[in-house]
Amino acid sequence: MKAPSFANLRWPDAAAALRARGASRLELWLPREWPAADAELRWRRTQSGSVKQGSQRGLEGLAPADEVVVWTPAAETLLLRTRLPTRSAAKIAQALPFALEDQLVDAPEKLHFAFTQEAGGALAVAVTRRDRMEGWLSALSAAGLTPSRLVPVTLSLPLADRAWTLAFRDGEMVLRCGVHAGFGGPREAQPPGWLHTVLAEARAESTAPERILLADAPGDIDAEAWHAALGLPVETLAASAASVPAAPLDLLQQRYTQRGRGTAALQRAYLPAAALVAAALVLTLLLDAVEWGRTAWRVRAADEEMRALLVKSFPDTRVIVDPAEQMRRGLEVLGARGGPAVPGEMLYLLARASPAFEREARLRVQALEYADTALSVRIAATQKDAESLASALRARSLDVTVDRAGGEARLKLRAPGAAKGAKP
Repeated sequence: MKAPSFANLRWPDAAAALRARGASRLELWLPREWPAADAELRWRRTQSGSVKQGSQRGLEGLAPADEVVVWTPAAETLLLRTRLPTRSAAKIAQALPFALEDQLVDAPEKLHFAFTQEAGGALAVAVTRRDRMEGWLSALSAAGLTPSRLVPVTLSLPLADRAWTLAFRDGEMVLRCGVHAGFGGPREAQPPGWLHTVLAEARAESTAPERILLADAPGDIDAEAWHAALGLPVETLAASAASVPAAPLDLLQQRYTQRGRGTAALQRAYLPAAALVAAALVLTLLLDAVEWGRTAWRVRAADEEMRALLVKSFPDTRVIVDPAEQMRRGLEVLGARGGPAVPGEMLYLLARASPAFEREARLRVQALEYADTALSVRIAATQKDAESLASALRARSLDVTVDRAGGEARLKLRAPGAAKGAKP
């Protein structure tokens, strides 16, 4: 009987997407014992709708592709199912070696556990020896190939309704009996013992198939003999009668996650957020620079105003170092020369009022004016704050009147008994 070639079975959705984008896809089928054994491996390259395929010894001459899918030998990976009371990926990775220990031949520390969570809450687990994983990846890396996925070839077989698929390829027999389930072993002319065992367990659980579909069966396979031995119809696989269901059980997990692929995924996920953060940072720095410039301009303007006032008040000033301090000292000298300040003079009023203004530091003085023995002070303050300041000034033996207009208050200060229009 002639079955359609297993090499032509495709992973349809991914291949179609790659063709639509014009991207390239390289698939490799690793033979058993590779790379230690010098055996031919099959390859298929898909790009822009064209498909090229062949086989060769070694990886020399195989150019990289946008997606590199590597199908590993079925017998090298044990596919299991289990349940754990957690959905945390980190906790699952820690617990799997202990949960499956009684089903394993090798010590758990020598094994790599890859898994995916199924819709019903169960875990599909692929168990592979670590030395095999490292051997495959080292050989691929030496050839300049970085796999996008490393998947047991078991999960590349198509599935039909109420049927299992059995393929003969690369010296192996590969059985797929579920989305994440299957077995593999050396090719034999008669149904192997492990296939009888798997069927017996499925019949005990009422999950046995109604037929077995054969792909790439060699000429020495007697379908009638297999039918009699298995108790099931054995049919040739028709390409239109089966499909390849998605099986995201990738062996590249935990310590074997490809760094380049993880970095690219992170870049795609976080690049928009990083761009927004960078834009916000630039905007913040720009606003800070504008505010710093405005503040610096105001400081320079105030300094120039103080310098001009100092020179106007004390024309003999030759060197200006600290305008405010020099003005204060100049006023002290004038006060010492003129003797004690007389009530009604500007210096007297300033001396009496200054402590009250210092205690009300939240109030901003807008302007000062002295005329007719009265000191007028214009401040930005509420009615309550203005009255509070007036009370403090009266407590310092000053006569105070308060006038308000909008958000400002005008306080007129006089010394007690100082008459309007009197000569200071």
